[in-house]
Amino acid sequence: MSVAYFLAHRIRFRKSSDAQRVTPPAVRIAIAGIAVGLVVMILTVAIVVGFKQKIRDKIADFGGHLQIVALTSGKGFDKQPICYGDSLLTSIKGMEYVASVEPFITKPSVIKTSDDFLSVVMKSQEGLDEREISISESIARKLHLKIGDKVQAFFVQNSAAEGALSYGNAEASVKARTLTVVSLYQTHFSQCDDQMVLANFGMLQQLGAWEEDMVSGLQIRVNDFDQLYEAYDALTDQVSWTQDRRGTQYCVQNIEQQNPQIFGWLELLDTNVWVILSLMVVVAAFTMISGLLIIILEKAQMIALLKALGCNNDQLQRTFLYVAMFLVLQGLFWGDIIGVGLCVVQSVWHPLSLNPENYYLEWVPISITGWQILALNLGALVITMLMLVVPSMLVSRISPGKMLAGE
Repeated sequence: MSVAYFLAHRIRFRKSSDAQRVTPPAVRIAIAGIAVGLVVMILTVAIVVGFKQKIRDKIADFGGHLQIVALTSGKGFDKQPICYGDSLLTSIKGMEYVASVEPFITKPSVIKTSDDFLSVVMKSQEGLDEREISISESIARKLHLKIGDKVQAFFVQNSAAEGALSYGNAEASVKARTLTVVSLYQTHFSQCDDQMVLANFGMLQQLGAWEEDMVSGLQIRVNDFDQLYEAYDALTDQVSWTQDRRGTQYCVQNIEQQNPQIFGWLELLDTNVWVILSLMVVVAAFTMISGLLIIILEKAQMIALLKALGCNNDQLQRTFLYVAMFLVLQGLFWGDIIGVGLCVVQSVWHPLSLNPENYYLEWVPISITGWQILALNLGALVITMLMLVVPSMLVSRISPGKMLAGE
């Protein structure tokens, strides 16, 4: 055990009645500053990471992380059909990053009640019978619908099924279906809730007079969102410049390309996180600097005595850096306890709610891993200790002759 560590341990951990122990106010201020800073950092990371995950999952639930569509399909919902086979599905499912593959169909429609109508988009969904649909709570309010009500759905479709709908086509026909509302959903995304209606896959395929292997596209979910671009590049390499049996060329789109505004907004959250983390580390470090200076000044006579007994400035500087490290570690410990505790409370009981009209979620989401907490602790410890090096040099300015003489 080094002399510096021994002295620091005696200064920090001796009984409160001992004159060599640092005074409680200086200790409490330093520990509280570190603990509060770490609590804010843990909550910031947990909330932002949880928020981004929830938003990404909601978007992916309606379209997957990746889609394979016709190259000539625009951003509209009435896409030119593509043909797919078992070999294509097997090759995609066998890719390293892919979790699932599912064909989908989307078709514009107009649903009509006895006294109102609304333009919507029908999208295929598993688990619905041919005459069943699921609508959002927003659509239900607009059309005054509830579970069990029936609506008339009208579809305009080209007779030849050669591509996407052309409204100027004289051969286009109108098809009608009577459908029953069997469930309601709510995502709080206006682009989904205001126009998306979930319907049976087979019914939508029949309305387009499509063959069994014809769909609007394939939606693909990846195992890990962090691997989105690796999966996108691999899938693009595999299907780009590939044509189906009808000569339609495939195109791969990812979730960020389809929703640039939302993901641009989420990227801004990362900037906010770094700003908050930086501010909290600086505030905690300056609180610790103040505490260390107070401790050094309180122990000025002890420092002078130790110098007189032969301790050099380096040993004394390391001594007070050890004292500061003990305080920082104690502050980090309490910060972890409080921060993780608050995260658990929010995850289980959701005391902090949100306005879903503005934030798309009903409560503040929480998501943080042990590695992230460890990184925050190590980062706060290293940065704080580096910032304490210069203040600790104050011990070299204390003169044993003047202090012991009472000047």
